[in-house]
Amino acid sequence: GYLMAQEKTPITSADQLPVRTIPWEGQMIEKVYDDEYLSEMRRTMRQRLLSDLEEYDIQDNSTLTGYYQSLLMISFTEGQYEEALRYLDLVKGLIDKKSERLMAGNFVVSYIETSKKIEPSNPEFPAAFRDIYFQRLAALPMSEIREGLESVQGNLQLSTPELLETAIQGQIQPMIDEMGEEVPESIGMNVISISFTLRYRMPLRDQMLDVYNELLSSAEPEEIVNIWAERDVELEATGLNEVVIGVWDSGVDMEVFGDENRWTNAADPIDGEDNDGNGFTDDYYGIAYDKDGYRTTSVLLPSDGEVSDLDKVQRLAKGSMDLQAAINSDEAAELRMAVSELDPESFNPFMEEIIFYSLYSHGTHVAGISQAGNPAARIMAARLSWSHKSQPEIPTVEHAERTAQMYRDVVAYFQANGVKVVNMSWRYGAAGYEGALTANNVGGSPEERKALANQIFEIEKKALYEAFASAPEILFVAGSGNENNDADFAGYIPAGFDLPNLITIGAVDSEGKKTSFTTEGKSVDFYANGYEVESFVPGGERMNFSGTSMASPQVANLAGKLLAVNPELTPEELIDLIRRGSTASEEDPEILLINPKASLELLR
Repeated sequence: GYLMAQEKTPITSADQLPVRTIPWEGQMIEKVYDDEYLSEMRRTMRQRLLSDLEEYDIQDNSTLTGYYQSLLMISFTEGQYEEALRYLDLVKGLIDKKSERLMAGNFVVSYIETSKKIEPSNPEFPAAFRDIYFQRLAALPMSEIREGLESVQGNLQLSTPELLETAIQGQIQPMIDEMGEEVPESIGMNVISISFTLRYRMPLRDQMLDVYNELLSSAEPEEIVNIWAERDVELEATGLNEVVIGVWDSGVDMEVFGDENRWTNAADPIDGEDNDGNGFTDDYYGIAYDKDGYRTTSVLLPSDGEVSDLDKVQRLAKGSMDLQAAINSDEAAELRMAVSELDPESFNPFMEEIIFYSLYSHGTHVAGISQAGNPAARIMAARLSWSHKSQPEIPTVEHAERTAQMYRDVVAYFQANGVKVVNMSWRYGAAGYEGALTANNVGGSPEERKALANQIFEIEKKALYEAFASAPEILFVAGSGNENNDADFAGYIPAGFDLPNLITIGAVDSEGKKTSFTTEGKSVDFYANGYEVESFVPGGERMNFSGTSMASPQVANLAGKLLAVNPELTPEELIDLIRRGSTASEEDPEILLINPKASLELLR
């Protein structure tokens, strides 16, 4: 076995994985119910997955987990239950987060156990499944699975067969139609997965929700453990030095923050004049670029013409977050009602408005975290923009060159305005551009598309890396990602950069345990709270968001506080203070949890 493993081709990054397509014609909605098509697609995908596992030594647990989960689903839907359970064991063996491991596969195991006692076609099967499913989940420690139960419950409350079919026809099919006669093989796996959901999970949806409701309602009230309250520090206003924190994000509503907490370029206000000779009227609070990489004026993403009713979209976004947290709010009820009324024509516009709001609110939320408890902090916004449309923009070399110049210009702008720390709660890799080219049927063969995507990505990657390196006096803080993968294997920037003035941050919850979504990897330096973090949204209201986007600015916040006490600290000294103040996680000793109080005490 050892010799065979040695002969495999090592796969150390995502772009080394094979790129394959399948022929396509017709409608997905028909294929998910077509037994003959499904049987052939399962055969094809099984063969390809097993061939990859035999040929490649895939050195990434997240990718391997995806392979085994796909094989599990194929085996299950073909009635090969013992094989499915073997793949489930392989999946669990790769999951290092205890709560996620406990939640994995409970539906499949309960279904298989029930089917041994009663035929799935029997009208009594749902009730029998409900009992076995309940017993299985009830035997697990509630303290470990509560968040998982709440998350699945929230998703399942929105998921109905009708909504899934609406999504296929309104969102997925239009994207497939743009791809031509060959589509990525992942579309074939999507057909298998959607068919699994419609044929097995949806018929038992009510029983599953009943189990979640009973378990969560009968559980002992959760004792909220929050390790962060005792680690937090709120600085006194006296004796501090002003520190400018750059929030490089999707846009910030600077009016949310008082004059004492926002940076202003008094020498270059918005007065309709080109004050610095650059041919452009600068924003009073920072610098902004549109989605095409051109300079624009507002550091807050303009909402005019993008959403029909901004207040309503904000309520729906809050409803989505409340459902995830098992909060039965008015906003959650409004979201459920809105989703139940969607048809194929309205599905895409609805989803695009929700995505727009996430972009619209993201930067303000991050900015609020970055400056909290620091009277000396001055927020300076640098806006970059992404499209919220379901059909991605076509990546081009020309756009990459503009993006590269934007990276250089923004970092130079930070330097010119005395910025000492910059938060970047965003990341991407070449795979995103490859997917966008595929979605638009641009770039030739899969191999040619991959080459073009890498060419575009490398232009931007090189410029961003060199821009950071050219500003050694600034500490750059990046979020690792929310894909439950490895930042290095995925090839993310800026998260995967190795520079003395850049650190990458993962997310844990209020107890200091890894969240189910956090991206990990050798490049992730520190972890901070990224679960249900409260901060501002545009207009001044406060909402709870989750993500490494919320963890990263907490480290930028700590760096800002250290600089407020001693503005002479270098990025290397800041990182050293953050590291020496941090504590090892009880869950994983290699994970360093920041401790602002300890780091500040070390400085003082």
